[in-house]
Amino acid sequence: MTDMTAGYDVDYAMAVQRRNAMVIKALLWLENIAVFWLIIHFSGAILALLLTDHQDLEAESPFLRALWYPSYLMILALIVIHFPKFLRTAVFNPLILVCVLLCGVSFFWSIDPAITMRRSVAIVMTTAFGLYLACRYDWHALVQRIAFAYAFLAIGSLIFAVALPEWGRMQFIHEGSWRGLWLEKNSFGAQMSKALLVMMCAFAMKPKHGWFYVPMGLLCFGLVLMCTSKTALLAALLMIMGFVFVRIMRAYPILRIPTMYFAVIGTVTFGFLMTFMPGEMLAMIGKEPTLTGRTDIWDSLIRAASEHMWLGHGYGTFWMDPLGPSYWVRFNLDWGVPTAHNGWMETWLSVGLVGVILFGITYLVTLILALDRLARGGVENYWALLSTILFLVLSLSESTILQANLLDWVIFTATTAKLFSFEPAFWRGEQKRPYWDRVAVKLPPEASRT
Repeated sequence: MTDMTAGYDVDYAMAVQRRNAMVIKALLWLENIAVFWLIIHFSGAILALLLTDHQDLEAESPFLRALWYPSYLMILALIVIHFPKFLRTAVFNPLILVCVLLCGVSFFWSIDPAITMRRSVAIVMTTAFGLYLACRYDWHALVQRIAFAYAFLAIGSLIFAVALPEWGRMQFIHEGSWRGLWLEKNSFGAQMSKALLVMMCAFAMKPKHGWFYVPMGLLCFGLVLMCTSKTALLAALLMIMGFVFVRIMRAYPILRIPTMYFAVIGTVTFGFLMTFMPGEMLAMIGKEPTLTGRTDIWDSLIRAASEHMWLGHGYGTFWMDPLGPSYWVRFNLDWGVPTAHNGWMETWLSVGLVGVILFGITYLVTLILALDRLARGGVENYWALLSTILFLVLSLSESTILQANLLDWVIFTATTAKLFSFEPAFWRGEQKRPYWDRVAVKLPPEASRT
């Protein structure tokens, strides 16, 4: 037998390792591309703007609905790849699972079981994507990927609003207000306020990348101003103040007590003024007492929700049939109300007070765990605490709770799942350590630079 490799210095073991490394690297690139696409898709940007009839924004496009199926298949594939980690994360999050399970079980008392079944599949896949993000990425990697996607959306929104104003700006209602890559300015403003928070948190985690995150944060804040949404502006300002609050609590121990004192006093004072002087407080920011008609909507919806008080009308059914329970709400208000414009009210309509109570418990535990990160956590506590608070703020004026195909719910699920799983803290230049260990372990200087 002749040695066919004679004269050649070939290390086959090394060649196999290099080939495997290239395959793994290619698969990781594909995974990152899939995650990027899914974040963009769940954000509600681009596709809805390009494919929705702008004369009838409430009309549901069958083509847009069909586009979700490939995304669901991507989510299933990603879950299968990381199934052991995904299963562990799911087991650690029974409250989220119970809330989603209630949406599916509402099929048995739904006023339209077919719609409830279809929408239940959507909320399951939306929640599954959030759980996947929680199990797949650590705190920094999660925030980094969300920040990259939001940077793409912010730059795209700027281009559309400046270069293509017929697309990037409102044309009929609120004419001239920027809407970016979204159908409506309020949705755009809410997403840009969250984008601002993401950029600030990403900068806190990796200050050396400030050359990217700081300009992106300024751009996001500028876009909030251009959309003319007062709610989004208040949310953005609240996040900036919250970021300063967390910074003081982390870096200046001597100021913690007076900072907490002023925060509590300020919150109580604000609550008192909003309770007893709502008109004057809203007038300060240019808002009318009805919150642009929202209070009228809520008054009508309270009467509708009380007809199915404890279990609701069935998940996702209240607004679907034009001749269904939403008919009289729209008739009384004399316009086609598309949503409750309040996450808690929307949940009440879908799954009743039982669902509201279950989610309220879930949110309260999430907030407690996020606050505990101030004492135990690392740099991730900027994101854990502030994103949880921002979700609550936005839920008061937008339908974000237990909403299928919505990025807000994906991000909340991912953050909640990591908190419930007691994800190790993220420290710059320090080793990962268990959540319960308060003592950080310093890395050697050469390791901290990598």
